[in-house]
Amino acid sequence: MPLVKSAFIPIPPGAKPGFDHADVCRNGVGAVRLYVAHTGADQVEVIDCATGTRVRALPGHPGVAGVLVDAGADLLVTSDRAAARVSFYRRSDEKLISQVKVGAHPNGLAFDPARSHLFSFNLGEPVGQNCTASVVELDRHRVIATISLPRRPRWAAYDAATDDVFVNSREPAQILALSAGSLTVRRSIAVPADGPHGLWFDGDRLFCAADGNALIVLDRDWGEVNARIPLPGAPDVIMHDPGLRHLYVAIGEPGVICVADSHTLDIIDTVETEPGAHTLGNDPDSHAVYSFFPASSGSAVHLDR
Repeated sequence: MPLVKSAFIPIPPGAKPGFDHADVCRNGVGAVRLYVAHTGADQVEVIDCATGTRVRALPGHPGVAGVLVDAGADLLVTSDRAAARVSFYRRSDEKLISQVKVGAHPNGLAFDPARSHLFSFNLGEPVGQNCTASVVELDRHRVIATISLPRRPRWAAYDAATDDVFVNSREPAQILALSAGSLTVRRSIAVPADGPHGLWFDGDRLFCAADGNALIVLDRDWGEVNARIPLPGAPDVIMHDPGLRHLYVAIGEPGVICVADSHTLDIIDTVETEPGAHTLGNDPDSHAVYSFFPASSGSAVHLDR
């Protein structure tokens, strides 16, 4: 059954239009909050998913690009791109704990819960040059290592099975595997499409949404290409509902969400959103997908049944 739009949650517009990455936290039955980087307003929007309302904003995050929640660590992190820093909140009461300077233009985030290390992937200065990953020790809120990267990094994720942090590299088109233990680039996986962008892993498979209008499925361990799925535009964020085995791909132009079956690797639905809606959030428990509309300034809620 296709995604069905069930609601629209208004969000007060910022000085400029634009949303970026989002994450969802579930505290118990019916207690779900979604956090989205409202880049155009320099703040993080807090949405109560149960009531479908915007609760509040967490202000003071210039150019905020990334939001990452780790419920186990009671942690909410933002990458404040225009301030070259990451901000740490205690998620349970949304209290700001600290702010740590990292490399220039931080973007993607990944968290290693075993060591309480945050990886901030920085676009460099000028953007695309002198790119780095800053490793922040959560206990002391300080940078303990800086890892040089070949070119511009994009989205990232930590994989407990391999103890690696995987991060997309725009060019050369590849996925880098950083050892979370040695804090070094351990290997690279070639991506046969321009501009790796969105990233998700499911077991031993890496799903990479690339600017070359393709969703690439790769073997995590061997780097073999399992599939290349054509898309109707350049994708950005991807998220996965493991219960339904549905992968959601946000495409800003023309403004759609493509739904792929992560088992058969087929596109099973394409749903219209809004031009520029390149990011989304997902609550796998309620099978709700949130798409953020820059022109309409709000979030459309789609239910997947």
